[in-house]
Amino acid sequence: MTIIEQLRQYKELKPHKVALIVDDTQYTYGELYDAILSMKLDDTSRIVHLTQVKETLKNKVLLLQSQSFVKQLVHWLGALYTGYIPMVCHNEMDTEYIDKLAHIIADEGVLALTDFGVLTSGTTGCPKPLWRKEESWREFFDIQNNIFHINEDTKIFLQGSFSFTGVSNMVVAVLWAGGTIVTTSSLRPTRWIELLERYKVDHIYALPTKLRLLVRHCKYKLSEINYIIAGSQVLDRHLMEQLQQLCPNMEFILYYGASELNYITYCTGKEWLDREGTVGRPFPTVRIKADDGVIYVTTKYHIEGISDTYTVNDCGYIDSEGYLMFTGRQGDLINKGGYKISVPEMEQYLQSLQGVSEVAVININDDIRGEDFVVYIVLEVKSELSKIIETIHQERPSIEWPKSVYSITMLPLTECSKVDKRKLKEWYNKG
Repeated sequence: MTIIEQLRQYKELKPHKVALIVDDTQYTYGELYDAILSMKLDDTSRIVHLTQVKETLKNKVLLLQSQSFVKQLVHWLGALYTGYIPMVCHNEMDTEYIDKLAHIIADEGVLALTDFGVLTSGTTGCPKPLWRKEESWREFFDIQNNIFHINEDTKIFLQGSFSFTGVSNMVVAVLWAGGTIVTTSSLRPTRWIELLERYKVDHIYALPTKLRLLVRHCKYKLSEINYIIAGSQVLDRHLMEQLQQLCPNMEFILYYGASELNYITYCTGKEWLDREGTVGRPFPTVRIKADDGVIYVTTKYHIEGISDTYTVNDCGYIDSEGYLMFTGRQGDLINKGGYKISVPEMEQYLQSLQGVSEVAVININDDIRGEDFVVYIVLEVKSELSKIIETIHQERPSIEWPKSVYSITMLPLTECSKVDKRKLKEWYNKG
């Protein structure tokens, strides 16, 4: 059964069940399916005719440029229904880059059997197009929903653009299960808390950057939350303890995945606390191995054009109990006069210091050592930067001392909720 066929079945069986809540507007499964069938292209959609078809029966890619979450979702599903190959553009992409992307797609074409395209997050450069068959998501939904405890009774809160694969995969998987999605365009944590309470949300899907904002702004317990699902950014014991206090009835689930490969590993909060730094064990049907410190993943649920065993050049090792210990991406090192400093490990250490709420490490050029690094920190209330620096100098060798440590009120985030290190570098260079 395809995604559209599943939604049609829900329209027939439970047309009045709420599928989506965007701020205070609700959309039932019946309304959602009707909107998919009546989807009309407008000036936020751009058709790219393919000159290189490469054996696919479809020959038109639909670049979706709307910044409205509802429109992104409905147009993506509507394009699947009508036979286009949809791809949702990131909100931050300018006209010049979208023009360039359209020309690349038109010239290079898409791979055989492609149903839709996704874009990389662009955190390490310009976003790049990847191509997928619908079944590479669809056939994994039941597996991931079982791990994440998602079913027809689920009410999940998330915030972000449908253009990012973590968000779009989770949204469509919840619709596949017949659950309800609650979202907002607002970046204000107080607004998130209002929606969590009003609609009695029981799941939260967010990266640690947003979970820290939630913890900082929420002044009372969220007893309705049963599960928090988080991606594998820098996590720390203090955040885990704060979340447990805030949501006393919740189970924390950490996952590790990639746009190219879907979900790879997962673990519970307790498992993470027992072996800090792990990203868990493989999802069912997925196999992993570490070869010379590089992680290789074997799965059939991947993008088109790659082999069933593949690496995105992430690094790590597998411990004696079969848990994957993640150590960062290849090249995520600072070479300070020949001394190698791991950025993820340094961020993990800094995040563990008392008084530190959020942290980011960025590498900089240095005339003497070649490379060095600076640190941006968001302090907890009543914490002093001088004491943080003093602790670093007491606990780390001098070669690992940052060149500078800056206290700021909030780390800048990209649209996919990751720390915007390019912005931090701009701030540093402007000095």
